[in-house]
Amino acid sequence: MEQHDVIHQYLKQLERYLARLDKTEAQEVLKEIESHIFDALEQQQHSGQVVDAKAILQGFGEPRQLALAYVAHITNGAPLPAGFKAIQKVKQGVTATLYYAMAAFGFSIAFALFFTAGAKVIMPDSVGTWSAGDGYSLAVGFFAAPYPADQELLGVWFIPIATFSALLVITLTRKVLRVLKDNM
Repeated sequence: MEQHDVIHQYLKQLERYLARLDKTEAQEVLKEIESHIFDALEQQQHSGQVVDAKAILQGFGEPRQLALAYVAHITNGAPLPAGFKAIQKVKQGVTATLYYAMAAFGFSIAFALFFTAGAKVIMPDSVGTWSAGDGYSLAVGFFAAPYPADQELLGVWFIPIATFSALLVITLTRKVLRVLKDNM
């Protein structure tokens, strides 16, 4: 219980020094610091070391210095405090992975839509959108023979719809990639 009291006291002091920030920003900083503290405690516990909250808090530094660093980071864009650069690197790595995965996914879908639109021009009877008689199933794609359903739903409208959908997917993908790149 003493460990939690020490942590609580540290966070109360930190909260007092973060008073210059907006209340929601100060709460976010406190939650972030608290999660880092408890992550460090858990890591000590799992590695078989003696759990020592005071040693962990010393690693964070004095509450006033930590608060000043965070206030400068939030208000002036100063770099994060020294111990938090590793966390920032992990965040950037995850964002980069998400960036490339999103690019591959979005552009692959767009390519597939363009490809099916082009194939509809070349093989109009084998490419399209069909519905089963009861309307509970929908088939879109290439078939060696015409799909054994009543009739094709879109006909030649498949080409502009697939092309427009591909352009829409490309536009959305590029916008998402721009947002992700800004956060890298």
